[in-house]
Amino acid sequence: MFGAKFRRRFAIFTTLIGVLGVYLVLDSRLVTGEDAYEQLGRGFDEINEAYRLLFNQYVNELKPEDLSKAAISGMLWDLDPYTTFFDSNDLKQLQIETQGKFGGLGIMISKRGKDDGPPVVMNVIEGTPADTSKLVVGDRIIAIDGDPTFDKDLRKIVNTLRGDPGAGVTIKIERPGMKEPFDQPIIRARIDISSVQIPGEVDPDIGYISMSYLSSSRFTERTGGELQQALINSLNNGATGIILDLRGNPGGLLNAAVDVVDKFLPSNRLVVSTRGRLSDQSRSHKTRHDTILPADIPLVILVDERSASASEIVAGAIQDWDRGLIVGAQTFGKGSVQTVRQLGRLGDKALKLTTAAYYTPSGRSIHNAEKRRYRGGPIEITVGNSTQVSAYELFGIIGQAERRDDVIIELEERFGLENHLAEEVLGMRLEGLLGLASSEHNGPEDIDPEKVFTTRVNKRKVYGGGGIKPDVVVQQERRPRLVMSLLREGLIFDFAVDFATSQSFPNRFEDYTLPEDIVDQFWTFMADSANAEGFDYKTDTEIQVQEVEKSLKEKDVLSDDTITALNQLSQVAEREREVDYNKAEPYIRLEIERALANRVWGTNGKILATLKGDKQFQEAVRLLKDRAVYDKKLALVEE
Repeated sequence: MFGAKFRRRFAIFTTLIGVLGVYLVLDSRLVTGEDAYEQLGRGFDEINEAYRLLFNQYVNELKPEDLSKAAISGMLWDLDPYTTFFDSNDLKQLQIETQGKFGGLGIMISKRGKDDGPPVVMNVIEGTPADTSKLVVGDRIIAIDGDPTFDKDLRKIVNTLRGDPGAGVTIKIERPGMKEPFDQPIIRARIDISSVQIPGEVDPDIGYISMSYLSSSRFTERTGGELQQALINSLNNGATGIILDLRGNPGGLLNAAVDVVDKFLPSNRLVVSTRGRLSDQSRSHKTRHDTILPADIPLVILVDERSASASEIVAGAIQDWDRGLIVGAQTFGKGSVQTVRQLGRLGDKALKLTTAAYYTPSGRSIHNAEKRRYRGGPIEITVGNSTQVSAYELFGIIGQAERRDDVIIELEERFGLENHLAEEVLGMRLEGLLGLASSEHNGPEDIDPEKVFTTRVNKRKVYGGGGIKPDVVVQQERRPRLVMSLLREGLIFDFAVDFATSQSFPNRFEDYTLPEDIVDQFWTFMADSANAEGFDYKTDTEIQVQEVEKSLKEKDVLSDDTITALNQLSQVAEREREVDYNKAEPYIRLEIERALANRVWGTNGKILATLKGDKQFQEAVRLLKDRAVYDKKLALVEE
């Protein structure tokens, strides 16, 4: 039925299962005795039998690699969401994220929710081949080496653009403001992704260091060295206070988190301890060097709901040693450690499995045990490469929203999702989110969130479970629904790209002032239907009036008096529209400035523009400038 190649691969696969089974059985017997031997042997017999039946008798021919992948995924179903299988593409992406380097052009692209369109350049990394080739934000890549990009999967396009350093590629660019597309040859190079950035001067006395979502930052092998240089630069420039921005940073390598804390605490201070099933997973990680930041320089760490894992290790250590203030919103609450083990003879696949829970210096776990997924594990939906969305929050959003668009906007606002990712979340099947309920919990042990701990120096109260609670809680202001609708449709981005084509700009964002009438220019841009792309904002009242009218028509009870009443409500809705547009104007101005800064000055400009109107950042600056308030909050002991 099958060729010799398939039979050989199947024989090799079953042999490997047998060898693995013997190894695991012997190991388990040393720990738990004969019962484990019998149970494990029986389990392998069942897996082997099911594999043979499916391979030989299933109605359609199955590939061995698909069967093995499905089998592994099935074994992970009941476990915590951080235990995952990586195929070869996933493993390459993981290596890029942890090493901070890859071969490519140095651009970030997006389909912007339009699967049938070409990818659009959303960011150009400074000093890369894309930068030296003068690619700009807003460029549309319509072909790669003559192959059109329309209707192609974004991930495949990314893989095509990446390649060995020194290898050439020709991309065809369609650029706003230019009549004809043009070919741009580029030689790929090794792209080093900085995890630490100083975007520019935010205040003469404050050193601001970004490791936030704005720079797509993660904790990598390079982070410690980059942070050390950033701190030295800030101190040399006269900084009397430091802000480290970890908002939206999803984490990364545990050792990198220890290296970061090493820059702020004296040597031999506990940073984090881990406890696992195996002895080598239970360790204490301490600082190894003298601090880079002098003890008399105040420090603020910015965090939010998306700061996770290694970010929380840093925030927890700084808080527990009373070295600085944590400002912002309560963090994500991921208190587990994952280990990556390569699989297969080629080592091109891997299993990332949870092997330990971690604890801050005060002894607390910040793991949020209320977040469950599948049968007892945390309900966390992984979107895109790394963004995690709480299913409980998702259901709460859906329950409170009246319309699908409101859910999309809320997801984009709360979790920082691009439109197509928010759509992806809503498109998931319910059983894919929840699975079947079970009483067992297979993730890190549940921690009582009410259990009180104290910091190591000033004996302030801190709590286990639910992430890191900031010393100073500051919630970001929500943007109006009109603004979120404009962002979701990409219209502010389109305007910024169009505006930039006819302007000249200084070399630094700090030297630029946005025109006073920029919002009026935006509405003029929107008045052209070709630019607005059918955008039609409706107020809450307008939507409700339309729904009532539609319902009455369907039931054939729409009278003249009712029509008159609905017309009166429509007039009220028109006034409501004016209020919404006036309320949105300052927010639109800020968003235009951010999009324009990204287009003209890149990531550094985008970060500096985003800090305008940022309440969390402004509070951090205020605290660092008022040393009496800073010291009081840091030394305060709650009764």
